[in-house]
Amino acid sequence: MIRLIWLCPVLLLALCASADSQAAPQTANDPMAIGKQALEHEQWDAAQTFFANYVRDNPQSVEAKFYLASAEQGGKHYDEAEKLYKQIIAQYPKIWSSYSNLSEVYAAQERWPEFEQERALLHQARANNEPGTQSMGHDVIDVLYVGDQRYIVREYYPLDGRFHTRYNFTHFTKDGRLDFWIACESDDIDQIDFAKRHPQKAAAGERSFSLDSYTNTFNASGQRTGQTHGTIMFYSEGEPDYPRVRADVLRTLTGKASPMSTTTINGLEVPQQPDVPKQTPAAPK
Repeated sequence: MIRLIWLCPVLLLALCASADSQAAPQTANDPMAIGKQALEHEQWDAAQTFFANYVRDNPQSVEAKFYLASAEQGGKHYDEAEKLYKQIIAQYPKIWSSYSNLSEVYAAQERWPEFEQERALLHQARANNEPGTQSMGHDVIDVLYVGDQRYIVREYYPLDGRFHTRYNFTHFTKDGRLDFWIACESDDIDQIDFAKRHPQKAAAGERSFSLDSYTNTFNASGQRTGQTHGTIMFYSEGEPDYPRVRADVLRTLTGKASPMSTTTINGLEVPQQPDVPKQTPAAPK
């Protein structure tokens, strides 16, 4: 089962060690173990009940309040989650995981100005090498639900990997295998045309981007046997903001948009239109 990154228990405990002397240690006698187990299994109602009672009896425990906010967030009670995260931030402004989770709440509600504000704070904190922000440049920022399928969205700041990825929308099988993802990336080869079309933007360090899909295939033993790459669209004018990318991904996932071209490695699929295939990138982190 996928462990939702935004729970961040290790990071939270590391930060709370200096902020909250009453934070419970991770031991076999952890009084919050039952609630944490409910979170691990995405039993949101059970986790909410447990941590609501725990916070009532231990109002000074910032750790318990964080987990209560996580349970509210997982259960899509976004107003309650927002209120709790803001309480934590007001009391302990250096617990960066609260900012990260709050930005997820805003993304779920499509409150983009607030979302961008929280992400900017995290980017600045990481640039300042604030303790606990090392993972904030490649953390989960959103979760999309299409039918009964879930796609976990990760941002990379700065751009990551050979193809300079900004966002990955990842889907996993029930047994935890990465079988599909869509990447918003900025391949170096595409920058040649971008520099010709927009020399001033290129000189200022801007880049063009594309939206690409990747599908892994597996045999009966669960071993990966091939991968299909599809080019969905290009952002030839420069980097798109996250709301636009999100909307384009949702159009693709709901069948309202199709790839411009596809290429299969170790498979039989033939490209739909002539295209220069990219080499297979590493799977998202």
